[in-house]
Amino acid sequence: MTSEMLTVEEALLRAEQIDRNLDAFDETAPQTVVAMGGRDALARSCEMTCIGPIPRIDADTWQAMSNEYEAGRQHGSVNRGA
Repeated sequence: MTSEMLTVEEALLRAEQIDRNLDAFDETAPQTVVAMGGRDALARSCEMTCIGPIPRIDADTWQAMSNEYEAGRQHGSVNRGA
């Protein structure tokens, strides 16, 4: 695997992308993120993809995140499309 050389601007854009993706997980499933050990633990579990960092977690953790998201959506605490 080769290293990709980024310009400063590209590196800043990539860092912003990472923060936005982590924010999305933290906002839609905060209890699950805390149970994983917090945002830093979530970040350590991630693998970078073309859409940003995606956690490499087990099915039970994905299910917990999904359940928490759906519960928030049902009760209006998740603003989809914002």
